Amino acid sequence: MGVRFAQGHLSNTVMIRIESGFDLIEEIENVCRKLEIESGMITCCIGSLQKAAYFLVAPLENRFGSGYGDPNILDGPLELLSGQGMIGKEENGEYFIHLHGLVSDKDRNVHGGHLIKGENPVLITCEIMVSQIQGMKIIRTYDPKVDMKVLMPFSQSKQTL
Repeated sequence: MGVRFAQGHLSNTVMIRIESGFDLIEEIENVCRKLEIESGMITCCIGSLQKAAYFLVAPLENRFGSGYGDPNILDGPLELLSGQGMIGKEENGEYFIHLHGLVSDKDRNVHGGHLIKGENPVLITCEIMVSQIQGMKIIRTYDPKVDMKVLMPFSQSKQTL
């Protein structure tokens, strides 16, 4: 089967404001831990960053011919135009925030990709909306078909979907 899915429902929405100097992903994770949001989605993420670090898909020698390349680093000031992502857990119970973002630099060029935890400090402020999902677990699990860990949905009910 080429698709895996589980069904859940949105149960709680949280607005987060992160102040200057704090890392974007680390603070989203801290709020999720405090509020016990184990599965969810980041529906809105805007603000400014001191710098941005992100991965892009690049050519690699594997069966897909691509994967994440070396980190890209952009010095700020940067406007965080948009960010969306998923909130899940590693198999060992640690949080995993999968966040993609678009930023514009001082020359109005737009850049984007998979943001790297610990490497995206807020410049002035960032505002984020998080929606909690109940009825399913999102777990980052190794998938042998793609030879990497990916976020996978698991139903919390006894029914297998």
